[in-house]
Amino acid sequence: MNYKLLSIIAVGAMLLTAFAAVDASAEDAGFDITDDTGKTVHFDGPAEHIAVNGTGAVLTIADAGAVDKIVAVDQYSTYERTGYEQLKGLDAINLGSFFYETNHDLIVTSLLNLVSEGKMTVDDPVILTGFAQNAALREILEEAGFTHVLVWMTQNITEYDDIVDFVEDLTMIATGERSESIQQMREKIEYVSSTVSQVPEGERAKAISVWYTSSTGSLMVNNIGIAGSMLELCNAENIGYREDGGSRYGDDNTVISLLGENPGTIIFISDSYASSGKTAEDFRNEFLGGSTDYPIVLMGALWNNYCPESADGLILMAQALYPELFDAQGGDDTPSGDDTSDGSDNNALLWAVALIVAIIIVVAAYAVFKRTHT
Repeated sequence: MNYKLLSIIAVGAMLLTAFAAVDASAEDAGFDITDDTGKTVHFDGPAEHIAVNGTGAVLTIADAGAVDKIVAVDQYSTYERTGYEQLKGLDAINLGSFFYETNHDLIVTSLLNLVSEGKMTVDDPVILTGFAQNAALREILEEAGFTHVLVWMTQNITEYDDIVDFVEDLTMIATGERSESIQQMREKIEYVSSTVSQVPEGERAKAISVWYTSSTGSLMVNNIGIAGSMLELCNAENIGYREDGGSRYGDDNTVISLLGENPGTIIFISDSYASSGKTAEDFRNEFLGGSTDYPIVLMGALWNNYCPESADGLILMAQALYPELFDAQGGDDTPSGDDTSDGSDNNALLWAVALIVAIIIVVAAYAVFKRTHT
């Protein structure tokens, strides 16, 4: 019996066991998630139940394959309201609107009822997105005993990478892993970024993001948030940006005045306009006096949202801004969506194991060679 060879294999096996133990202990340690208000919450592992507001956030969880973990959503994120196939299996209570603080008591009471019914615990995550009012809601929820309340507010978005980070964080909360949708987002971002980098500084397309309020039929400049970060990543000249403008500012006259000062500007209109049953032609007639001097893009509901699908909207915005650089179908260079990640976070153990196995094979082969040639 070749005891030397067995010793080598035994040492290799111990090394493999050591690496496996390190990985297991890291997994047992859980993970921390920091929201965009700077609050950090520790998770021992993936969530069992999740309460969440915001269609994008709900879709992110569904895209990660964890739609069955969602126990409560806002009124705009149900399958009946959205029709999104990813939410077809959603079985969650409707908490109504999170926009109005007058509904906060009902939201808290409904969640406490879920706790008393055993459908969630106070340690399960409550994910709040979009509205500044959610900061106040978090305080009420924490006073009621909820320990894992995280808030992401649209006006805090400064770079599009913030959306990718959110998708990654929420996927970790839901599954304990990083899904392939994150890598696909990064591929699409790189595709857009590398393509628009070809545009000379003096030839950047002018653009403006416009918010439409259906209840009043009025416009505002969409200043800080997801849409603005998308225009920046697309290398557009955002004529509506104002450092002191807050999340949104102005009115119809503000938008029309800015357009008058910047002929040919591409207008991106929030999805609330199209969802009101209106068209680009309606916008021309209602606000531009029928002028065709301004290209108009009606944004999709998920373009400037907290979800993997927003990266598809990013590509469509880039195509509208620079059609000469982007084929109508995205071109042969468009990322296929296949996961080509090097998996540096998830596959480190596999690489380590592969390396050790390779060393064992080489050493064993050398030992056999020496034995048979002496």
